[in-house]
Amino acid sequence: MSRPHGLLRAGYPYLRTLGMRRVIGYPTDVGWTDDGNALILMRSEGAASVRIWPIEDADLFTDDLKGFGSYGAGDGQMVWPVQLITDGEGHIYISDEATHRITRFDPDGQFVSKFGARGDSDGEFDGPTGISFDPDGNLVVVDSKNHRIQRYTVDGEYLGGFGSHGSEPGQLDLPWGVHVDELGDIYVADWGNNRFQAFSPEGELKIAVGKLGDGEAEFDRPTGVAVDAHGDIYVSDWGNNRVQMFNSEGHYLWSFRGDASLSRVARNYMLTNAMSNRLREMGRIEQEKYLRRPRSVRIDSDFRLFIPDYESYRVQIYQKDVVVLDRTQFAAPLRNPTLEVT
Repeated sequence: MSRPHGLLRAGYPYLRTLGMRRVIGYPTDVGWTDDGNALILMRSEGAASVRIWPIEDADLFTDDLKGFGSYGAGDGQMVWPVQLITDGEGHIYISDEATHRITRFDPDGQFVSKFGARGDSDGEFDGPTGISFDPDGNLVVVDSKNHRIQRYTVDGEYLGGFGSHGSEPGQLDLPWGVHVDELGDIYVADWGNNRFQAFSPEGELKIAVGKLGDGEAEFDRPTGVAVDAHGDIYVSDWGNNRVQMFNSEGHYLWSFRGDASLSRVARNYMLTNAMSNRLREMGRIEQEKYLRRPRSVRIDSDFRLFIPDYESYRVQIYQKDVVVLDRTQFAAPLRNPTLEVT
């Protein structure tokens, strides 16, 4: 799929919410199964697992939910997982910054393999966080505390990497999330530098956007990054409780701050809990819709934007609404966009 010449951005409406406090504990990332369900990675002090959640969330009760994984350092266990991705065969890969490894599960959630050891030499990790597949099917891994990006086969063979510690363009400071687009470009949420950066497959800097703040194109500890098939870039702005959206050149477009409503499973639960209904009525309900500390951002092939709402125990979903434009419908770049044109 080639990128469009231009886009008519009609909107980005809120679609639905998945989850509730009793059944999703601190969601940190989202992936998808082959049959269209969401894989919700959860982590908190003393707990770590994956919940399988139907995206349509229709007539769902808490007893219907399934998942896999447990807290611990054994095979198939997790201590402080960060990101989750799936391959073309449905295998699931999860990074764990506490155990310094990447673990692979089969589509049923059974342990398959792992790789990684703590250190700062080539092929070693100190707190691996973001993971993404490149166009060749290799894993690109953020080695956060070593301030670098490394590349591996799915079996853990080291293929190379780049990155150094610092605040200059192209340098990294405790990077977190990563996404590799269909062109092989690598987008990194540069947590400590309050920006995101995009690199070529060889590690050459292409764009760097952001600084500390709460205005447009400013960040307070960005955590996740995702790029859709149009080339639009999404960054979870953890400290500002929002997700910011940019076009492929890094131009700010808009922010998502939260529009959550009760999920189906939450409604079913509330109908049988009179006290919970009374307590909800006594609170400031408007505040309940907003994002709280989003740890990641993901977008699927249907251009649905998934935001793990970490401290609200849910996932908020938006639906991109655009019309693809051809060359006759979208003018060439303006030489001076500050001038009035007719």
